Amino acid sequence: MFIDKGLKPDPENAGYVLGWGVLRYSPWHLAGMYTAKETAEVEAANLGSEYEVHYGSHRVGSDDFVWHGGS
Repeated sequence: MFIDKGLKPDPENAGYVLGWGVLRYSPWHLAGMYTAKETAEVEAANLGSEYEVHYGSHRVGSDDFVWHGGS
């Protein structure tokens, strides 16, 4: 999984970083975390129509991702 440099720590969740996640729901695949929405959208388009972009928190060292409503 790609992890962009410069992701900020999530102040509400220790061990998590905030950013734009590129993901597929089923089967679950967190393809990467990005600092810029535009970069994440390009990567999602490259991966195919099943992939979406959401802003949220990623637990470093895992494929855990919790997106925030409205993204």
